[in-house]
Amino acid sequence: MTKPVTQAAVAFFVLASAATAQLPVATGREIALDRPQWKLFIPATYEPRAGGAVDRLIHFHGDPQTVWNNAAYAKLNAVVVTVNYPGLSSVYSTPFSDPALFETLSDAALAKLRSEDDFGAAAHWDHLTVSSFSAGYGAVREILKQPRYRDAIDVLLAADSLYASTDENGTPVDAQMVDYKTFAELAAAGKKTFTFTHSDVATPTYESTRATGDELLAHLGLTATAIDRPGLGPLRFTRTASRGGFTLWGAAGDTGEDHMAHLRYLAEWLGDENRYEAEDASP
Repeated sequence: MTKPVTQAAVAFFVLASAATAQLPVATGREIALDRPQWKLFIPATYEPRAGGAVDRLIHFHGDPQTVWNNAAYAKLNAVVVTVNYPGLSSVYSTPFSDPALFETLSDAALAKLRSEDDFGAAAHWDHLTVSSFSAGYGAVREILKQPRYRDAIDVLLAADSLYASTDENGTPVDAQMVDYKTFAELAAAGKKTFTFTHSDVATPTYESTRATGDELLAHLGLTATAIDRPGLGPLRFTRTASRGGFTLWGAAGDTGEDHMAHLRYLAEWLGDENRYEAEDASP
């Protein structure tokens, strides 16, 4: 089923007007996929490429219109697939523990795309960006376990979106971090792009995004540099570190609204719209 999208339609989060004031309202075609939790969006601004190659952004967890608006602000010439299950990380990790599901999702989106007259049978996937917010990491963690999917992902964005259980030594359980560490290694070597963002929201019973960010930095042998820089909307960055295609951005704030800013302003890290180049904080 295809229908035009002309205004914001908030499914999971009620966004105050001030939170979206800087972003356009993306218009285009919203296409239902095989499962009600999956949606395909073709922006009205999409410009077809020679030979039918199509870039895509697949985002896990967050109001679809908000994701589309941010992609529009970032001027991504890509179709957008959003995946939303109500609940915590387990509602993502459970279905995506099926190694075939990510391929099923991708194939379903491509089949629908090819059924559109302006794409047709020549449409095929090219560049792949995977992003997640909050609980969406549950799906991404399962996806990264499969080498073929890890190889296919060009860009990974974890927007305040990686938590872990606490090990006996007080650090994130390594089994829950290992595949993110592998991707971080590839990014640091310049083979991938991996942007990791965190707030300062405390999670007393498990490891926070700041703690998992620290674990990634330690694994790469990086030390974050303290900064004080504004970002889109209320985002304010307090630290950063980078090497090759890996970048960590730490943002101030320990409230639910501070956490939500990482979704509401995904454009800060999408495409070429990054407002700041991270400083190389290698020792």
